Amino acid sequence: MRKFLVLFLLLGIISFAQTPVSITSLHDNDANGVPKDTNTVFQVRAVVTAVKELGNSAGTGAVQDQTGGMTIYGNAFTALSPALKIGDTVLINSRLKLYNGLTEMDLTLKSTPASSVTKIASGVAPEPQLITISDILNQQWNLNESFESKLVRINNVTFTDTTNFSTGTKGTTYKISDGTNTFDFRIFTNATTINGLPIPRGKCDVIGIVTQYKTAAPYSSGYQLVGRVMSDIISDSRPLVYSNIIVNSIDTSSFTVIFQTARNGNSQVKYGIAADNLKDSVVLANDTTVHSIKISALKSGTLYYFQAVSKNAAGTSVSAVQQVTTASGNPAVGAINVYFSNTVDNSVAIPGNAAKGNSNFEALLTNRINQASYSIDFAVYSLNGYPNLVNALLAAKSRGVKLRMVYDSRAAQANVTTLLNGGVLMSQRPASYSGIMHNKFFVFDARDANTANDWVWTGSWNPNTAELTWKNNVLEINDAALAKAYTTEFEEMWGSSTDTPNAANAKFSYKKTDNTPHSFTIGGRSVQMYFSPSDKTDSRIKAAISTANTSIYFSLLVFTMNDLAQQIQTQYNAGVRDIKGVINDYTTQGSEYTFLKSYGDVLANVGETQHNKYGIIDASATTSHPTVITGSHNWSSAAENENDENTLIIDDPKIANLFMQEFKSRYNDAGGKGTFVVPAGVNDAKLLKEFSATLFQNYPNPFNPNTTVRFETSLTQNVKVELYNSLGQKMAELFNDVAKPGVYAIDVNATALKLASGVYFYKIQTATFSESKKMVLLK
Repeated sequence: MRKFLVLFLLLGIISFAQTPVSITSLHDNDANGVPKDTNTVFQVRAVVTAVKELGNSAGTGAVQDQTGGMTIYGNAFTALSPALKIGDTVLINSRLKLYNGLTEMDLTLKSTPASSVTKIASGVAPEPQLITISDILNQQWNLNESFESKLVRINNVTFTDTTNFSTGTKGTTYKISDGTNTFDFRIFTNATTINGLPIPRGKCDVIGIVTQYKTAAPYSSGYQLVGRVMSDIISDSRPLVYSNIIVNSIDTSSFTVIFQTARNGNSQVKYGIAADNLKDSVVLANDTTVHSIKISALKSGTLYYFQAVSKNAAGTSVSAVQQVTTASGNPAVGAINVYFSNTVDNSVAIPGNAAKGNSNFEALLTNRINQASYSIDFAVYSLNGYPNLVNALLAAKSRGVKLRMVYDSRAAQANVTTLLNGGVLMSQRPASYSGIMHNKFFVFDARDANTANDWVWTGSWNPNTAELTWKNNVLEINDAALAKAYTTEFEEMWGSSTDTPNAANAKFSYKKTDNTPHSFTIGGRSVQMYFSPSDKTDSRIKAAISTANTSIYFSLLVFTMNDLAQQIQTQYNAGVRDIKGVINDYTTQGSEYTFLKSYGDVLANVGETQHNKYGIIDASATTSHPTVITGSHNWSSAAENENDENTLIIDDPKIANLFMQEFKSRYNDAGGKGTFVVPAGVNDAKLLKEFSATLFQNYPNPFNPNTTVRFETSLTQNVKVELYNSLGQKMAELFNDVAKPGVYAIDVNATALKLASGVYFYKIQTATFSESKKMVLLK
């Protein structure tokens, strides 16, 4: 009977939580450090980082996804452990529990309801996250324990005991120090190969799982690092190149590589146009842990491969091979066109930079299809309705354009069937994968020799008439390097580089690899591009949010990624107070809507579906690199860990301003009434005037019930804007603050101010300037 029950569990027949959640969301704690969802059943999809190395006779291991780690306890896990290896992917259904401060998933066979664990793939263990001891000790235990149960690495550690590791049968704890603090390093001698071996003398690096043991609340201490195998203790004085390599300052003939090492060494970059032949190099004879090397005299629009290298007396460390493409030298390319399906608010536009709202996406995409001359590759989740679009694709095929289609595992929609009947070949995502093929991108003419006509079309919009009134955005980008990267991703799902798909080689979801460049310069703009789940997109979005100095805006269908919400909270604590957001599915399980309302003006969408998936960082602060995050990627665990998605991160004040115009409409639609600042200092905007301030006519005027009042200041000064009725009685103070140079847009709602129909006057006052204008309210 026991064998049958174990087999039943291994097959994953018992399933209580149908949708995988992010592990980080399960570490959402109360004020005592107790998970808020204790005793609730969840499903997680994660990679094994420890099988039995965490000790305990019932079997204790660890898993993690790209958001966090989780300890796994119980004999159901033990039953599977002989077949499990570190790096295997498993699907777990289990109850969440707390054991002496450590959050665990309870996989005991006697648990109710019964738990299940299923191995679904083999692979490679995640790279340990590099942290310090102080990072662990300072984690927010009463909010979200960022490092608990994660695989981490602490460098330059010294053991206080320099004899041998214990040969006993129980766990033994040793003290370690890394210069930031001291900590407990623990091994379970009945579960690891470390026991009895010599403790390193001098400095070393240690890898392990962060656990916790504290017998009473509050669970604010008791953290420890549990070692797994002796190879996790690294007595190696080589520099060690970290994986977070940055490529920036990309132009037509050069790029700069920035990387870090754990220990001092020289700086070197090997590079070439073939991954297996990096014959050129630049070497700096410095001695440092922070390395920056400029590679020059390169060809424009060319893909280069490179490795970061550092050498010291102990040896040489190298990174994995990376990719980067130099900028195009063709001044006719580099356009980024942005379109929105719904209304936009041009009152906050940089002069000459009005956003294009109420755009006809079908007509725009059909026009791009009609201009294709050689190839169209398209990956779509949904393709329904829009007969003109389908006819344009078939007409393109008839005139000799090569068409290739990647499609979700769903049943073929009518348009897809029409294309298949018309001879268009398709690679379809297997139904055995969890999640969906959620891309909605088209790549035009990237397969011919002409690089000037290469375009990428992407965004949040599915070509489906069901979304006709939804709120979406799309971008079309004229850049051969970006088109090539999208083609590489497409062909990974296509299974070949030919006109014929190869289902045996096609890779989707977690089987895909990080095989494209991520950094581009397009029309002078810095652009990053990532695909999910291979490229750790969530960490890239988090890094973009972490750059916020003045404002964070977001317009999202779904927001369930706790680590992104925590990063917004971190920016708030650092002084970012202009935080606004609109979430459509705000009541979905795991939504961060309620949490985020404590840190900004975060609103629930009303009316038609708000299907955007974008964020805007520092939209009005040109010196702080205004940035847009957009694409198909919802800020959710499914997008990060299961779905096939694509994301763009664009550093450009004008594009950020375009998205801010769209965001202001979504924010106002949801009932938001706030102030938006049009950025000053954009080279060709000519925003600054010779006067200290300017007051603009409100728009619309007449109005009911909403209008926008704008003013501009050319210097930092105290500005007051007040509203009066026709008798000179003050009805409201619209603005009273120190304003930095720029254009400010103030939303005015007559209902909220209890205004009757009539004529009103609004007045601006500074130390040296005063002006008033008239507005009319018609109810």
